[in-house]
Order: sequence, then structure tokens, then C-alpha cells
Amino acid sequence: MIHISANIQVQNITIDDYSILNTLIKTIYPPAYKHLWKHGDYSFYINKFFSKENFQKELIETNSAYYFVLYKSELVGIFRIKYNCTFPDQPDVSSSYIHRIYLGINAQGQGVAELLFNWAETNCKQKGNKLVWLKAMDTQIQALRF
Repeated sequence: MIHISANIQVQNITIDDYSILNTLIKTIYPPAYKHLWKHGDYSFYINKFFSKENFQKELIETNSAYYFVLYKSELVGIFRIKYNCTFPDQPDVSSSYIHRIYLGINAQGQGVAELLFNWAETNCKQKGNKLVWLKAMDTQIQALRF
């Protein structure tokens, strides 16, 4: 367990945590993204990106870290970083990619994402990366505002 602050911790995810991850993502993904899916059926996304096979591939990728996020001792999200990768607009700059950040409703607006990003920035610098980047959907007003 890594303590980011008094109320925020991250914990490495292992293959043994797959069922916990799968249950968690089915809880936290739909409220934020249900508008994207016809009839609210987001199963395509979950089955593709959170299948056990894909999860195993992501866990063994070198230069990456995958975490559960805890807020006030409650499991509220996931956070994945890929270190030493290429940012398309600046391929000559060593960078890190925030590949996934999903937080449940109860953790949103509480400063959790900001502290996670600050912590990630420090880690990325320690690994020699000069740039940290992420992708945000243009329909996700909260993510864009952040």
C-alpha cells in the first residue's frame, strides 16, 4: 500500500485481483459513460478492455504500474501509468502516459485525482520522464475541466 495522503492510498493490482477489478469497473464506469452507449449497454467496452486476457497483458507490460485507488479506506477507483513511452506530438521527449484513471462518484470532486496526478508526476520525474500526458474524451466535461 502506498500512502498518497492521509485519505488516499494506491495498492498494486495483481492477477489475483481480477474479480475485484471487474466488479469495481462495472460499478464506477457506467455512471460516467452511460451516455456513450446505446440503451446503456457498455458491455462491449468492459469485455474488450477489462477482459481477463487484456488485464493479464496489461499487468505484464514493462514500465507500467496498475493500482487500485482507495479513498478514506474505501476502494473507489483504478489508476494505471505507462512510463517511458512516446507522446505523439513530441516523440523525442521521454514521457509517461496516464493510461487509466477511473474514480467512483463518491471520490469525484474530493481532490483525489489532483493528488494522484501530483504523485504520478513525482514518480515520472524520478524515472527520468519530462512529460506526463493523458487522453480525455471531449464529452467528459469533468475530465476536461480537470
